[in-house]
Amino acid sequence: MTPAAPSTNAAKEETSFVSEALSIARYHIMLVAMFAAVVFGWIATGHRFWALTIVVALDWFLINLMNRITDIEEDLKNGIPGTERVARRKRALTIASVVLMAGSFAVTHLVWPMLTPFRVAVQVIGLGYNYDLVPTPKGLSRFKEIYFLKNFGSSVLFVLTCFVYPLAANGFQRVVPWSTIIVLALFFVPFELTYEILYDMRDLEGDRAEGIPTYPVVHGMESARRIIDALLVSSTLVLVAGFLARVIGVRELLMVFAPIAQLLFYRPRYLRGLTSRDCIVLTHLGSAQLALFVIGTTLWLRAGLPANVFLPP
Repeated sequence: MTPAAPSTNAAKEETSFVSEALSIARYHIMLVAMFAAVVFGWIATGHRFWALTIVVALDWFLINLMNRITDIEEDLKNGIPGTERVARRKRALTIASVVLMAGSFAVTHLVWPMLTPFRVAVQVIGLGYNYDLVPTPKGLSRFKEIYFLKNFGSSVLFVLTCFVYPLAANGFQRVVPWSTIIVLALFFVPFELTYEILYDMRDLEGDRAEGIPTYPVVHGMESARRIIDALLVSSTLVLVAGFLARVIGVRELLMVFAPIAQLLFYRPRYLRGLTSRDCIVLTHLGSAQLALFVIGTTLWLRAGLPANVFLPP
């Protein structure tokens, strides 16, 4: 039995490394952003920009990695996997991030030159989220340490990567009116904010210890829960109003199932206490819904059914 022990330990070490690497990269956030870029890009431009998802994933990877590098103390308090590994390699990871960012800009500018200014905007916001670069009356701070902007800044990043990137890659040529894109963005922002607050609920103790002004820290868990419910209702009403105004059709209205699923999933887990696994599974649920939208719509169109259905005038 003794000779097998080193092999077993090596396998466990490899499994631990992979698990921590995925946690450090926050791959679940990368996945949901990638699928969202495909879905909203398809609706806006008529093209599925699968290759562009590499850029979306890379930009979110860089932002997430910088966040892990700058939030070591908070992540240690919250027990986030991989934090000790990041702490040991903080300098090397920072240098690697800068090199990867610079190299990626050089490559993507050759393929999608119109994408470059928006990638710059995303990374500037990401740097402002993670480093003391944002001017305030009290001096330089981070978006993460500013009430409201902590969550709203992240939703702006999602709008840029999931809506603007595909449009820019297509030269801003659209197959739907701007009003349709605006309605979808107005639906997406409050819906995405619910994810942010749920993660903040999970990280309550660490955020409180580090003085991060999240909604759960500032207002308490129950008030934060009410904010989530209000945001879910708001995102639903935006879609319903857009459908009644004939700005969107049944195809887009189907997205109302996302906030409904969010409510049904998070409420029982909120009552027993949210865990890191709950938040990750919830994010995967969002990715699965987006993937189902792409698959279902593709099969629908291949069956020769109408691309969309609108209320009659």
